[in-house]
Amino acid sequence: MDRALIVAHGKLVALLANVLQAAGVITADEFARLLGVFAATVAETESEEGEILAVWAATIRTMQPAKLKH
Repeated sequence: MDRALIVAHGKLVALLANVLQAAGVITADEFARLLGVFAATVAETESEEGEILAVWAATIRTMQPAKLKH
């Protein structure tokens, strides 16, 4: 696996998740959760692909803007 390429794609996926959230389509948290489920499903038959998708889901979670406390 080319780690730099996987990380770069993960950051792009995180950007897209945040754009979808800003547009009111889906929250980035829900997008990350669904991508995690998809990663687990894919990993059942394609372990390396599932691992990459899981990395992308984790990237979305770590790139979330800080939530404001009210």
